Amino acid sequence: MIKLHKNKNPNIKKLSLLFIAQVALGALPAILFAIYVIYVRSLTNIAADKGANALEDYNIWLGIIFMSIILFCFAGYIVSAKRYNILVSGFRGERFLVQTAKKLIGNYTVFTNLPIRYKKNRSEIDLLIVSEQGILIIEVKNHSGVIIGSDNADTWLQRKYYRKGKTTEIEMENPFKQIKRQREILKNILRASELEVWIDSILFFSGNPGLRLNIEGNISVAASENELIGLINDYETKKAPTAEECARIIEILKELK
Repeated sequence: MIKLHKNKNPNIKKLSLLFIAQVALGALPAILFAIYVIYVRSLTNIAADKGANALEDYNIWLGIIFMSIILFCFAGYIVSAKRYNILVSGFRGERFLVQTAKKLIGNYTVFTNLPIRYKKNRSEIDLLIVSEQGILIIEVKNHSGVIIGSDNADTWLQRKYYRKGKTTEIEMENPFKQIKRQREILKNILRASELEVWIDSILFFSGNPGLRLNIEGNISVAASENELIGLINDYETKKAPTAEECARIIEILKELK
């Protein structure tokens, strides 16, 4: 039986603001152009009194100002659209992760978007599973192409292939650094309640059937739903929590809002 505890994703507000920004930045150049045309026409009347040179000067300065604003809007639109697509991709990955967790067979308590904080250290866990088999942190990433890295490297490499043989390479932060930080924060939270338990982790790449992984080291990585379910169902730790410890852990986690 799966017990699911959903927390609100903190990026929902950011997503809404970015969508509004895209609409505003996309519409603003057209509005400015219309204003420019109307204003230039009005300058015709001014030119009748002050001469054609005055009209030409007005047009030049107005053109520079309006073009600068339009270019600024265009750059802002590109930045906000890129950030919006990244957040949307993350939402899809997390939603896919939740749907996958619901297919587990066994007694699991699952927390999504769990905020954790200990002293000045804070993070958010995409999905946390608590059961008598053990405790698992699952971090979801939605990448494509080829991912190359190792557990101890500072950065990983994402290589994408395009038509006509074009390739791009982008450095990305080693996701296991983030997972290790989450694990330490969670351990400290539980230690504060006199609970000493082992916590493991799985890195899950979702939603990209063409993804290829070239990752070295002692890392649990899943690149498909079946792989993730298999890793969770087969997971066992040498220091599994008791039923009483699981109950206490669940109560502590429920208070992390």
